[in-house]
Amino acid sequence: MFSRVVLGPAVGLLLLVAACSDNGAESPVSPTILPSLQVQDLITAVSAEGTPATLRSGVPPPASGGPSVTVSGNSTIVNGGTLVAGVTSAAPFQTVYVTVGSETVGLATAVSGGIGGYYELHLPAARSDSSLLLEFAQSIPLSQIDLLFAVVDGSGRVGPYSRLQTSVTSVGTGDVQVTLSWDADSDVDVHVIDPAGEEVYYAHRRSASGGELDLDSNAGCTIDGVRNENITWPTGLAPRGSYTVRVDYWSSCGVGSTNYTVRVNVGGNLQIFSGNFTGPGDQGGPGSGRTITSFERLTGPTATAVASDAGVTTSGAGSKTLRPQR
Repeated sequence: MFSRVVLGPAVGLLLLVAACSDNGAESPVSPTILPSLQVQDLITAVSAEGTPATLRSGVPPPASGGPSVTVSGNSTIVNGGTLVAGVTSAAPFQTVYVTVGSETVGLATAVSGGIGGYYELHLPAARSDSSLLLEFAQSIPLSQIDLLFAVVDGSGRVGPYSRLQTSVTSVGTGDVQVTLSWDADSDVDVHVIDPAGEEVYYAHRRSASGGELDLDSNAGCTIDGVRNENITWPTGLAPRGSYTVRVDYWSSCGVGSTNYTVRVNVGGNLQIFSGNFTGPGDQGGPGSGRTITSFERLTGPTATAVASDAGVTTSGAGSKTLRPQR
């Protein structure tokens, strides 16, 4: 039986696709309107321990009796953001394959297909677990990405592909985009101070220069599981001058520790930072947190200093609400 599946406004050509069932037999699936996507259109980079993966064309090697893996990581990603995926196996491995499964584009099975290409990562040494950093494109024309991971043992045998299903939360991008992701049900906050000295953070979401915090997760330990935050200046609005990025551990919300990743994108120039928090948190406000980086933007309008409205969150409707407390 055939049906038609439409995925968003980014429509490519009409493809008639077929997926392989678990027993290897080909089973037809619906004619599907798909964007013409490659894996690098969704995942722009994969790395581990400072070692980048190699982008390959075609389909990844099939399973051939290698070790199985368990994959852990956030179930929500943002465009222009990052994801740390933990890959664990009972047997040592030194090569990891990362691809996107066919369920991402509406096919009936979780096998690879529908999106071309894959990443091949060679670790510096064999191990039974590894943390992979995935970076995502600033534009993702899908509501979910079905990530698949497999490892290769010392004999060259590829294990079965394990799946990590993620939903995509759309956030703003532009001349400057700063994303924060973390791995626990805690409240972590990203702050960015613009060239006029105005600080964008949970209690002051918009700056006069156009900066905006458009995603705030686990606010006041009201756990939503998104574990991502995003501050951006739209194209053409980011002022020239010096910016400072800070990350604050507002509350542990009862967890023992939290690992975080910050990605800074300034006109396509990328920086990645990672770290760890322990302790109860500081319930911090303006000026709080750990300095991650400072950067200089050489073009753009002049930032104009305005009176701060610290301690409140300005919504799109202009209302003001205090930060939720525990």
